[in-house]
Amino acid sequence: MARKKINRYAVFRNTDETTSINVYYESGGANTISNLSLKESNFITGLLRNEKPMSYDHTRKRLSTWSVEPVGEAEGGYLEPLFNLNDWLNRHTYIRDFINFQLPNGGIHNYRNWTATEKNELKTYYYKILRNRNTGVSATPQLSSVSAGDERASTNMSRSTAWNYYLAFIAQSLVVEADKRVNWSVRNLSNSEKELIFDSRNLFKWDNSKNAYAIPFDLGVVSPGDPFKIYQFLTSNNLIGSSHLQTVTRLVDWSRRLSHFSGGWDSDNVFDQWQYRGFPPIERVINGTLKTSSPGDGIKKRTGGCWGTTGFFRMCLRTINIPVKLEVKAGHALPNFMSIQRYLTHGDDPYNRMFKNESTIPASALLINQTAWNNWFGGVADHADNVGRQVRELALQYLPNYVLNKHCADKAANRSHANSEVFEIFQRNYTVAQLEALNLWQRMETKITSLGGCNMIPAD
Repeated sequence: MARKKINRYAVFRNTDETTSINVYYESGGANTISNLSLKESNFITGLLRNEKPMSYDHTRKRLSTWSVEPVGEAEGGYLEPLFNLNDWLNRHTYIRDFINFQLPNGGIHNYRNWTATEKNELKTYYYKILRNRNTGVSATPQLSSVSAGDERASTNMSRSTAWNYYLAFIAQSLVVEADKRVNWSVRNLSNSEKELIFDSRNLFKWDNSKNAYAIPFDLGVVSPGDPFKIYQFLTSNNLIGSSHLQTVTRLVDWSRRLSHFSGGWDSDNVFDQWQYRGFPPIERVINGTLKTSSPGDGIKKRTGGCWGTTGFFRMCLRTINIPVKLEVKAGHALPNFMSIQRYLTHGDDPYNRMFKNESTIPASALLINQTAWNNWFGGVADHADNVGRQVRELALQYLPNYVLNKHCADKAANRSHANSEVFEIFQRNYTVAQLEALNLWQRMETKITSLGGCNMIPAD
Protein backbone atom coordinates (compact mmCIF):
# COMPACT_ATOMS: atom_id res chain seq x y z
CA MET A 1 0.00 0.00 0.00
CA ALA A 2 1.49 3.35 -1.03
CA ARG A 3 1.49 6.25 1.33
CA LYS A 4 -1.53 8.52 1.34
CA LYS A 5 -1.94 12.14 2.32
CA ILE A 6 -3.77 12.65 5.62
CA ASN A 7 -6.32 15.41 6.04
CA ARG A 8 -8.03 14.44 9.32
CA TYR A 9 -7.40 12.27 12.37
CA ALA A 10 -9.15 11.10 15.55
CA VAL A 11 -7.69 9.83 18.81
CA PHE A 12 -9.19 7.14 21.04
CA ARG A 13 -8.10 6.42 24.62
CA ASN A 14 -8.73 2.73 25.33
CA THR A 15 -9.74 1.19 28.65
CA ASP A 16 -6.43 -0.71 28.82
CA GLU A 17 -4.68 2.70 28.73
CA THR A 18 -3.37 2.24 25.20
CA THR A 19 -4.27 4.71 22.47
CA SER A 20 -5.51 4.28 18.91
CA ILE A 21 -5.35 6.93 16.20
CA ASN A 22 -7.56 6.90 13.11
CA VAL A 23 -6.08 8.69 10.09
CA TYR A 24 -8.36 9.79 7.24
CA TYR A 25 -7.04 10.35 3.72
CA GLU A 26 -7.68 13.10 1.20
CA SER A 27 -8.37 10.40 -1.38
CA GLY A 28 -10.93 8.69 0.88
CA GLY A 29 -10.72 5.82 3.30
CA ALA A 30 -8.99 5.50 6.65
CA ASN A 31 -6.67 3.33 8.72
CA THR A 32 -6.13 2.81 12.43
CA ILE A 33 -2.76 3.03 14.19
CA SER A 34 -3.42 0.91 17.27
CA ASN A 35 -1.88 -0.24 20.58
CA LEU A 36 0.10 2.95 21.11
CA SER A 37 1.63 3.95 24.42
CA LEU A 38 1.01 7.44 25.76
CA LYS A 39 4.46 8.55 24.60
CA GLU A 40 3.90 7.15 21.12
CA SER A 41 0.48 8.69 20.76
CA ASN A 42 1.73 12.07 22.00
CA PHE A 43 4.56 11.99 19.46
CA ILE A 44 2.35 10.98 16.52
CA THR A 45 -0.40 13.42 17.39
CA GLY A 46 2.18 16.16 17.75
CA LEU A 47 3.31 15.52 14.18
CA LEU A 48 -0.24 15.46 12.89
CA ARG A 49 -1.05 18.68 14.63
CA ASN A 50 2.11 20.62 13.81
CA GLU A 51 3.26 19.28 10.44
CA LYS A 52 1.37 19.69 7.20
CA PRO A 53 1.02 17.86 4.90
CA MET A 54 1.51 14.43 6.46
CA SER A 55 1.22 10.96 4.94
CA TYR A 56 0.83 7.41 6.21
CA ASP A 57 1.75 4.05 4.67
CA HIS A 58 -0.33 1.48 6.52
CA THR A 59 1.51 -1.54 5.12
CA ARG A 60 4.92 -0.28 6.21
CA LYS A 61 3.51 1.40 9.35
CA ARG A 62 5.34 4.56 8.34
CA LEU A 63 4.25 8.10 9.10
CA SER A 64 6.12 10.81 7.21
CA THR A 65 6.01 14.36 5.94
CA TRP A 66 4.63 14.53 2.41
CA SER A 67 7.75 16.14 1.02
CA VAL A 68 11.19 17.43 2.05
CA GLU A 69 10.87 20.44 4.34
CA PRO A 70 13.37 23.25 5.07
CA VAL A 71 15.37 23.17 8.30
CA GLY A 72 14.09 25.52 10.98
CA GLU A 73 10.49 25.88 9.83
CA ALA A 74 8.44 26.83 12.86
CA GLU A 75 4.78 26.10 12.36
CA GLY A 76 4.30 26.92 16.03
CA GLY A 77 2.32 25.58 18.91
CA TYR A 78 2.69 22.42 20.92
CA LEU A 79 0.43 19.53 21.58
CA GLU A 80 -1.63 19.49 24.72
CA PRO A 81 -1.21 15.89 25.90
CA LEU A 82 -4.13 13.60 25.21
CA PHE A 83 -4.50 12.96 28.90
CA ASN A 84 -6.91 14.20 31.53
CA LEU A 85 -5.05 14.18 34.83
CA ASN A 86 -8.16 14.51 36.96
CA ASP A 87 -9.88 11.61 35.19
CA TRP A 88 -6.72 9.51 35.50
CA LEU A 89 -6.47 10.15 39.24
CA ASN A 90 -10.12 9.29 39.72
CA ARG A 91 -9.43 5.95 38.01
CA HIS A 92 -6.28 5.41 40.07
CA THR A 93 -7.61 5.86 43.57
CA TYR A 94 -4.63 4.01 45.04
CA ILE A 95 -2.78 7.28 44.36
CA ARG A 96 -5.53 9.88 44.57
CA ASP A 97 -6.57 8.92 48.09
CA PHE A 98 -3.03 9.53 49.37
CA ILE A 99 -2.54 13.01 47.90
CA ASN A 100 -2.94 14.91 51.15
CA PHE A 101 -1.84 18.46 51.94
CA GLN A 102 -1.71 19.54 55.57
CA LEU A 103 -3.52 22.83 56.18
CA PRO A 104 -2.32 25.41 58.72
CA ASN A 105 -5.21 24.47 61.02
CA GLY A 106 -3.96 20.87 61.05
CA GLY A 107 -6.65 19.60 58.72
CA ILE A 108 -5.86 17.30 55.82
CA HIS A 109 -6.82 18.51 52.35
CA ASN A 110 -7.21 15.44 50.12
CA TYR A 111 -7.15 15.80 46.34
CA ARG A 112 -10.85 14.81 46.14
CA ASN A 113 -11.70 18.06 47.90
CA TRP A 114 -9.37 20.34 45.99
CA THR A 115 -10.89 23.25 44.10
CA ALA A 116 -10.79 23.36 40.31
CA THR A 117 -8.09 26.03 40.61
CA GLU A 118 -5.92 23.81 42.80
CA LYS A 119 -6.32 20.87 40.44
CA ASN A 120 -5.38 23.06 37.50
CA GLU A 121 -2.25 24.20 39.35
CA LEU A 122 -1.23 20.56 39.71
CA LYS A 123 -2.05 19.98 36.06
CA THR A 124 0.23 22.86 35.04
CA TYR A 125 3.17 21.34 36.88
CA TYR A 126 2.31 17.91 35.48
CA TYR A 127 2.45 19.08 31.87
CA LYS A 128 5.72 20.95 32.41
CA ILE A 129 7.37 17.78 33.66
CA LEU A 130 5.70 15.62 31.02
CA ARG A 131 7.36 17.83 28.39
CA ASN A 132 10.69 17.46 30.23
CA ARG A 133 10.75 21.04 31.43
CA ASN A 134 11.86 22.44 34.76
CA THR A 135 8.99 23.19 37.10
CA GLY A 136 10.21 26.69 37.92
CA VAL A 137 10.38 26.27 41.70
CA SER A 138 13.58 27.71 43.13
CA ALA A 139 16.65 25.71 44.16
CA THR A 140 16.50 27.75 47.38
CA PRO A 141 13.00 28.01 48.87
CA GLN A 142 12.03 31.52 49.90
CA LEU A 143 12.20 31.66 53.70
CA SER A 144 9.34 33.19 55.63
CA SER A 145 11.77 33.99 58.45
CA VAL A 146 15.54 34.19 58.15
CA SER A 147 17.90 33.16 60.94
CA ALA A 148 21.20 34.93 61.55
CA GLY A 149 24.40 34.63 63.53
CA ASP A 150 24.29 31.87 66.14
CA GLU A 151 20.59 31.22 65.63
CA ARG A 152 19.75 27.73 64.44
CA ALA A 153 19.22 27.52 60.69
CA SER A 154 15.85 26.23 59.56
CA THR A 155 13.71 26.10 56.44
CA ASN A 156 10.42 27.90 57.12
CA MET A 157 8.03 28.54 54.24
CA SER A 158 4.79 30.38 53.69
CA ARG A 159 1.71 28.45 52.66
CA SER A 160 2.09 29.58 49.06
CA THR A 161 5.74 28.54 48.88
CA ALA A 162 5.12 25.17 50.52
CA TRP A 163 2.08 24.52 48.32
CA ASN A 164 4.04 25.05 45.12
CA TYR A 165 6.86 22.73 46.18
CA TYR A 166 4.29 20.12 47.16
CA LEU A 167 2.52 20.40 43.79
CA ALA A 168 5.82 20.12 41.92
CA PHE A 169 6.84 16.95 43.76
CA ILE A 170 3.42 15.36 43.39
CA ALA A 171 3.42 16.19 39.67
CA GLN A 172 6.84 14.57 39.31
CA SER A 173 5.60 11.39 40.96
CA LEU A 174 2.48 11.34 38.81
CA VAL A 175 4.43 11.75 35.56
CA VAL A 176 6.76 8.91 36.55
CA GLU A 177 3.77 6.67 37.25
CA ALA A 178 1.38 7.65 34.44
CA ASP A 179 4.06 8.00 31.76
CA LYS A 180 5.75 4.77 32.89
CA ARG A 181 9.20 6.33 33.19
CA VAL A 182 10.44 3.58 35.51
CA ASN A 183 9.97 -0.19 35.63
CA TRP A 184 7.86 -0.17 38.79
CA SER A 185 4.51 1.14 39.92
CA VAL A 186 3.16 2.89 42.99
CA ARG A 187 0.40 0.29 42.89
CA ASN A 188 2.78 -2.17 44.56
CA LEU A 189 3.60 0.05 47.54
CA SER A 190 2.03 -0.32 50.96
CA ASN A 191 -0.17 2.46 52.32
CA SER A 192 2.57 3.70 54.65
CA GLU A 193 5.02 3.76 51.73
CA LYS A 194 2.62 5.78 49.57
CA GLU A 195 2.21 8.27 52.40
CA LEU A 196 5.96 8.90 52.29
CA ILE A 197 5.61 10.01 48.67
CA PHE A 198 2.22 11.73 48.44
CA ASP A 199 1.52 13.23 51.89
CA SER A 200 2.85 16.76 52.38
CA ARG A 201 3.75 15.93 55.99
CA ASN A 202 6.65 13.93 54.60
CA LEU A 203 8.08 17.05 52.94
CA PHE A 204 7.35 19.59 55.69
CA LYS A 205 4.88 20.20 58.51
CA TRP A 206 2.93 23.18 59.73
CA ASP A 207 4.58 24.70 62.82
CA ASN A 208 2.31 26.99 64.82
CA SER A 209 5.26 28.44 66.75
CA LYS A 210 6.80 29.67 63.50
CA ASN A 211 3.51 30.39 61.70
CA ALA A 212 5.03 28.58 58.75
CA TYR A 213 5.64 25.21 57.13
CA ALA A 214 8.92 23.90 58.52
CA ILE A 215 11.15 20.90 57.88
CA PRO A 216 11.74 19.03 61.14
CA PHE A 217 14.94 17.05 61.64
CA ASP A 218 13.10 13.73 61.47
CA LEU A 219 12.26 14.36 57.79
CA GLY A 220 15.94 14.86 56.94
CA VAL A 221 17.96 18.06 57.03
CA VAL A 222 17.69 19.16 53.42
CA SER A 223 15.60 21.80 51.62
CA PRO A 224 13.57 20.93 48.52
CA GLY A 225 14.46 22.06 45.02
CA ASP A 226 13.03 21.46 41.56
CA PRO A 227 11.97 17.78 41.52
CA PHE A 228 12.48 17.53 37.76
CA LYS A 229 16.08 18.71 38.13
CA ILE A 230 16.59 16.06 40.81
CA TYR A 231 15.11 13.50 38.42
CA GLN A 232 17.48 14.74 35.70
CA PHE A 233 20.39 14.24 38.09
CA LEU A 234 19.33 10.62 38.53
CA THR A 235 18.89 9.99 34.81
CA SER A 236 22.04 11.80 33.66
CA ASN A 237 24.15 9.78 36.10
CA ASN A 238 22.51 6.48 35.13
CA LEU A 239 21.27 5.99 38.67
CA ILE A 240 17.82 4.67 37.77
CA GLY A 241 18.03 0.91 37.47
CA SER A 242 15.57 -1.80 36.59
CA SER A 243 14.38 -2.20 40.19
CA HIS A 244 14.18 -0.38 43.51
CA LEU A 245 17.17 -2.35 44.81
CA GLN A 246 19.39 -1.62 41.83
CA THR A 247 18.46 2.07 41.93
CA VAL A 248 19.08 2.43 45.66
CA THR A 249 22.43 0.65 45.28
CA ARG A 250 23.51 3.00 42.50
CA LEU A 251 22.58 6.09 44.49
CA VAL A 252 24.40 4.79 47.57
CA ASP A 253 27.45 4.19 45.37
CA TRP A 254 27.24 7.74 43.95
CA SER A 255 27.04 9.08 47.51
CA ARG A 256 30.64 8.10 48.22
CA ARG A 257 31.51 11.51 46.76
CA LEU A 258 29.55 13.41 49.43
CA SER A 259 31.46 15.28 52.14
CA HIS A 260 30.32 15.65 55.75
CA PHE A 261 29.86 19.30 56.64
CA SER A 262 31.88 20.91 59.42
CA GLY A 263 30.63 22.69 62.51
CA GLY A 264 27.06 22.94 63.73
CA TRP A 265 23.67 24.16 62.57
CA ASP A 266 24.08 27.82 63.48
CA SER A 267 22.94 30.09 60.67
CA ASP A 268 26.32 31.63 59.89
CA ASN A 269 28.02 28.24 59.60
CA VAL A 270 25.30 26.88 57.33
CA PHE A 271 25.46 29.98 55.17
CA ASP A 272 29.26 29.65 55.00
CA GLN A 273 28.93 26.20 53.42
CA TRP A 274 25.74 26.40 51.33
CA GLN A 275 25.18 30.17 50.92
CA TYR A 276 21.66 29.74 52.31
CA ARG A 277 20.22 30.29 55.77
CA GLY A 278 17.84 27.36 55.67
CA PHE A 279 18.70 23.68 55.58
CA PRO A 280 21.10 22.62 52.79
CA PRO A 281 19.35 22.97 49.41
CA ILE A 282 19.37 19.57 47.73
CA GLU A 283 20.44 20.97 44.35
CA ARG A 284 23.50 22.52 46.02
CA VAL A 285 24.29 19.24 47.75
CA ILE A 286 24.21 17.55 44.34
CA ASN A 287 26.20 20.21 42.48
CA GLY A 288 28.57 21.16 45.26
CA THR A 289 29.45 24.47 46.89
CA LEU A 290 32.46 26.45 48.01
CA LYS A 291 33.01 27.14 51.67
CA THR A 292 33.00 30.93 51.75
CA SER A 293 35.50 31.13 54.58
CA SER A 294 37.85 28.64 52.93
CA PRO A 295 37.44 28.81 49.13
CA GLY A 296 40.78 27.11 48.64
CA ASP A 297 39.19 23.85 49.73
CA GLY A 298 37.38 23.84 46.38
CA ILE A 299 33.86 22.82 45.48
CA LYS A 300 32.57 19.91 47.53
CA LYS A 301 29.25 18.09 47.59
CA ARG A 302 28.63 18.97 51.20
CA THR A 303 25.93 17.15 53.12
CA GLY A 304 24.51 17.81 56.56
CA GLY A 305 25.85 14.63 58.13
CA CYS A 306 23.67 11.59 58.68
CA TRP A 307 20.54 13.74 58.98
CA GLY A 308 21.28 15.56 55.75
CA THR A 309 22.28 12.45 53.82
CA THR A 310 19.18 10.54 54.89
CA GLY A 311 17.14 13.55 53.76
CA PHE A 312 19.08 13.50 50.48
CA PHE A 313 18.11 9.87 49.89
CA ARG A 314 14.49 10.58 50.78
CA MET A 315 14.16 13.55 48.46
CA CYS A 316 16.03 12.07 45.50
CA LEU A 317 14.24 8.74 45.52
CA ARG A 318 10.75 10.16 46.02
CA THR A 319 11.07 11.75 42.55
CA ILE A 320 10.97 8.21 41.12
CA ASN A 321 8.48 6.88 43.66
CA ILE A 322 10.86 4.94 45.89
CA PRO A 323 9.92 5.55 49.55
CA VAL A 324 12.59 6.13 52.20
CA LYS A 325 11.94 6.54 55.92
CA LEU A 326 14.31 8.20 58.36
CA GLU A 327 14.99 6.01 61.40
CA VAL A 328 16.50 7.51 64.55
CA LYS A 329 18.90 5.33 66.55
CA ALA A 330 21.09 6.62 69.39
CA GLY A 331 20.73 10.19 68.15
CA HIS A 332 21.70 9.37 64.56
CA ALA A 333 19.71 9.19 61.30
CA LEU A 334 19.60 5.92 59.36
CA PRO A 335 17.86 5.46 55.97
CA ASN A 336 15.20 2.76 55.78
CA PHE A 337 14.55 1.79 52.16
CA MET A 338 11.17 0.39 53.04
CA SER A 339 10.07 -1.16 49.77
CA ILE A 340 13.13 -3.44 49.59
CA GLN A 341 13.66 -4.01 53.34
CA ARG A 342 17.20 -2.67 53.22
CA TYR A 343 18.90 -0.17 55.51
CA LEU A 344 22.12 1.72 56.08
CA THR A 345 23.55 1.43 59.58
CA HIS A 346 24.31 5.17 59.50
CA GLY A 347 23.49 7.97 57.11
CA ASP A 348 27.22 8.74 56.97
CA ASP A 349 28.19 5.22 55.84
CA PRO A 350 28.72 5.97 52.10
CA TYR A 351 31.52 8.51 52.74
CA ASN A 352 33.06 6.82 55.76
CA ARG A 353 36.85 6.72 55.28
CA MET A 354 36.80 2.91 55.35
CA PHE A 355 34.37 2.80 52.42
CA LYS A 356 34.45 6.07 50.46
CA ASN A 357 37.47 5.36 48.23
CA GLU A 358 37.44 1.57 48.41
CA SER A 359 36.22 0.68 44.94
CA THR A 360 36.67 -3.05 45.64
CA ILE A 361 33.83 -2.91 48.17
CA PRO A 362 30.52 -3.01 46.26
CA ALA A 363 27.87 -0.52 47.31
CA SER A 364 25.38 -3.37 47.57
CA ALA A 365 27.38 -4.75 50.51
CA LEU A 366 26.74 -1.56 52.50
CA LEU A 367 23.00 -2.27 52.65
CA ILE A 368 21.87 -4.57 55.44
CA ASN A 369 18.78 -6.78 55.33
CA GLN A 370 15.87 -7.00 57.75
CA THR A 371 17.44 -9.78 59.81
CA ALA A 372 20.63 -7.79 60.44
CA TRP A 373 18.55 -4.70 61.23
CA ASN A 374 16.49 -6.61 63.80
CA ASN A 375 19.61 -8.05 65.40
CA TRP A 376 21.51 -4.77 65.58
CA PHE A 377 18.70 -2.28 66.14
CA GLY A 378 15.97 -4.36 67.75
CA GLY A 379 14.69 -3.93 71.26
CA VAL A 380 17.56 -5.53 73.19
CA ALA A 381 20.47 -4.46 70.97
CA ASP A 382 22.89 -1.69 71.92
CA HIS A 383 21.92 0.78 69.23
CA ALA A 384 24.80 3.18 69.86
CA ASP A 385 27.41 0.45 69.36
CA ASN A 386 25.78 -0.65 66.11
CA VAL A 387 25.48 2.73 64.40
CA GLY A 388 27.81 2.50 61.41
CA ARG A 389 28.50 -1.16 62.12
CA GLN A 390 28.23 -2.41 58.54
CA VAL A 391 31.21 -0.29 57.49
CA ARG A 392 33.25 -1.95 60.22
CA GLU A 393 32.05 -5.40 59.21
CA LEU A 394 33.12 -4.72 55.63
CA ALA A 395 36.45 -3.36 56.86
CA LEU A 396 37.11 -6.66 58.61
CA GLN A 397 36.45 -8.45 55.35
CA TYR A 398 38.17 -6.17 52.83
CA LEU A 399 40.91 -4.53 54.97
CA PRO A 400 40.69 -1.02 53.46
CA ASN A 401 43.70 1.29 53.29
CA TYR A 402 42.50 3.25 56.32
CA VAL A 403 42.79 0.14 58.51
CA LEU A 404 46.15 -0.86 57.01
CA ASN A 405 47.58 2.61 57.67
CA LYS A 406 46.39 2.42 61.26
CA HIS A 407 48.16 -0.92 61.63
CA CYS A 408 51.37 0.53 60.25
CA ALA A 409 51.13 3.41 62.76
CA ASP A 410 50.55 0.88 65.55
CA LYS A 411 53.67 -1.06 64.56
CA ALA A 412 55.76 2.10 64.40
CA ALA A 413 54.60 3.02 67.91
CA ASN A 414 55.08 -0.56 69.14
CA ARG A 415 51.50 -0.77 70.41
CA SER A 416 49.98 -4.03 71.62
CA HIS A 417 46.82 -5.34 70.02
CA ALA A 418 44.79 -4.21 73.03
CA ASN A 419 46.20 -0.67 72.86
CA SER A 420 46.21 -0.40 69.06
CA GLU A 421 44.36 2.09 66.91
CA VAL A 422 43.13 -0.88 64.88
CA PHE A 423 41.38 -2.31 67.91
CA GLU A 424 39.93 1.12 68.64
CA ILE A 425 38.08 0.91 65.28
CA PHE A 426 36.43 -2.41 66.10
CA GLN A 427 36.13 -2.43 69.89
CA ARG A 428 32.45 -1.50 69.94
CA ASN A 429 31.59 -4.88 68.40
CA TYR A 430 34.57 -7.18 68.97
CA THR A 431 37.03 -8.10 71.70
CA VAL A 432 40.74 -8.46 71.02
CA ALA A 433 40.38 -12.22 71.35
CA GLN A 434 37.62 -12.28 68.77
CA LEU A 435 39.67 -10.22 66.33
CA GLU A 436 42.69 -12.45 66.87
CA ALA A 437 40.51 -15.47 66.21
CA LEU A 438 39.58 -13.86 62.89
CA ASN A 439 43.33 -13.60 62.12
CA LEU A 440 42.92 -9.85 61.66
CA TRP A 441 46.53 -8.86 62.36
CA GLN A 442 47.96 -11.73 60.32
CA ARG A 443 45.71 -10.87 57.38
CA MET A 444 46.74 -7.20 57.56
CA GLU A 445 50.40 -8.19 57.46
CA THR A 446 49.80 -10.41 54.45
CA LYS A 447 47.99 -7.67 52.56
CA ILE A 448 50.59 -5.02 53.42
CA THR A 449 53.33 -7.31 52.18
CA SER A 450 51.46 -7.86 48.92
CA LEU A 451 51.29 -4.09 48.45
CA GLY A 452 55.03 -3.71 48.96
CA GLY A 453 55.11 -2.55 52.57
CA CYS A 454 53.68 0.28 54.65
CA ASN A 455 55.21 3.00 52.48
CA MET A 456 53.29 1.69 49.47
CA ILE A 457 49.81 1.86 50.99
CA PRO A 458 47.78 4.64 49.34
CA ALA A 459 46.54 7.40 51.58
CA ASP A 460 42.96 6.75 52.65
